[in-house]
Amino acid sequence: MLSSFKLFRHPFIRAILVSNLFSQFGIWVRNFSILLFVMERTGGDALAVSMISVAEYAPIFFFAFIGGVFADRWLPRKTLIWCDILSAASVFVVFSVLKTGVWEFTTLLSAILSQFAQPSGMKLFKNHVSDDLAQPAMSLLQMLFAVFMVLGPILGTFVYQAWGIAVSIGITGAAFVLSAASLVLIPSDRPMNAGSPSA
Repeated sequence: MLSSFKLFRHPFIRAILVSNLFSQFGIWVRNFSILLFVMERTGGDALAVSMISVAEYAPIFFFAFIGGVFADRWLPRKTLIWCDILSAASVFVVFSVLKTGVWEFTTLLSAILSQFAQPSGMKLFKNHVSDDLAQPAMSLLQMLFAVFMVLGPILGTFVYQAWGIAVSIGITGAAFVLSAASLVLIPSDRPMNAGSPSA
């Protein structure tokens, strides 16, 4: 039986777990702070609230395949880092346009970026994690996502109600920056060969 100690000693697994911890925190604070802000600004307008969900989930259908294609062509470590950096930038940009009513922008852009980041993360797993560690590590990541599915709405609501939209956006941006900083600990990408690595 694989010990948890061996799992957490792996530098790549540690970096990915810490990165996902920050990014999940940022995602849920962003989603619920914007959702609650929109509800307050529009008086609970159903269309405005539903557009937040559209902006969050529509990119999964339109960009999942594209993200997988580019993950095979781009250096995965750099792709993950830049996706987090751009996600951080997007939430600071949206703060300047929230009063104009363009609140879907940050959720849409960040959701698109995640469709490029996720395949790159899977590719990094293949490059850096041995077969005996890959499955337990993936299970640990899935457990982290499940925990945030439960706790994320509570955390996002608490941050917004305690400090408001400005601090919520700042915390979200900081979380994505910390996620990117965690990924710097991952070993550098190996040069990509012209041909398929499995050929």
